Amino acid sequence: MVRTGLLLSSAGLILTLAVAGAVPAFANGGDFFEELSATWSAANADSGLPYFGFIKDTKGKFIANATVAATTPSGSTFVVQADNMGHYKIPGFSKSVDAKQVHVTCSKVGYKLIARDRRIMRSAPNAPIETNCILAPDVNKPAA
Repeated sequence: MVRTGLLLSSAGLILTLAVAGAVPAFANGGDFFEELSATWSAANADSGLPYFGFIKDTKGKFIANATVAATTPSGSTFVVQADNMGHYKIPGFSKSVDAKQVHVTCSKVGYKLIARDRRIMRSAPNAPIETNCILAPDVNKPAA
């Protein structure tokens, strides 16, 4: 009887693995872009589009605590600090600000910005704007 229980457990495990294998897996347990988009529009109906992204080095390693600044064409700037996973989120400016004209930049002492990748979901015009930055060690400036 114990053997039958093991067989049933094994069959249940195989079935569970087969079902789990059919669902895409995300590092944070969900699709961050969709989660942000869904929660943002309802909570901030009067604000413009939010911005989010990650800061990494040239090897793909996340850079914690980098500074991220979003600047509007009129010169207003909103500054945040990335978390320990190199992730940041900036709330939207007023709806009167053209989100496509907002300049997002990333920095950290001892590093220099070498690339910035901006992604706008064209199929969803009210979706958050993703901007990812790649930083490299700056040999001219010592790291803090």
